[in-house]
Amino acid sequence: MDSNWGNTALVAYSLLPKIIDTLDFALKSRINSSFQSRHLKIGVSNEQLIGEILEINDRKRKIVNLAYIVKSTLERMKPKDKHIVEERIFKKKTFQTIAAENGIALRTAFRRFEVAKIRFSAMLVERGYTDEWFEKEYGAEKYLCAIKSRLEREKYLLLNSRDKN
Repeated sequence: MDSNWGNTALVAYSLLPKIIDTLDFALKSRINSSFQSRHLKIGVSNEQLIGEILEINDRKRKIVNLAYIVKSTLERMKPKDKHIVEERIFKKKTFQTIAAENGIALRTAFRRFEVAKIRFSAMLVERGYTDEWFEKEYGAEKYLCAIKSRLEREKYLLLNSRDKN
């Protein structure tokens, strides 16, 4: 695994509440449209509306499955690796903060994070979640594709614009 799907999975996991909220909103708007046949007034057939509802539900299923995959893989990691991933990606701490809180050099924090991401990706592969599997399952999921694309364009995993380290 080239680890980009692994990185994508980690970042997506940290953004799950936003992704789920967006999908829930899309689903609710389509369901609400069915009342009083509003969808028909704007040229959307019943079949098309039902198809969109089913598609959104399938996307939610995939996102929930991704949450399980990431969480269960993190639980199998060494505590040191899991800790630095959680600190950096989920708690959005800077490398300076991680280094200071753990009494390590800044360069060591960088290195440990990179090693932890590689180990996470390797564990995904061991569990059968290869690049090919991710591409087949999530290659068309627009939120994950946007995350993956951004990670491919940027050399370092930047979680927000003020966090350069």
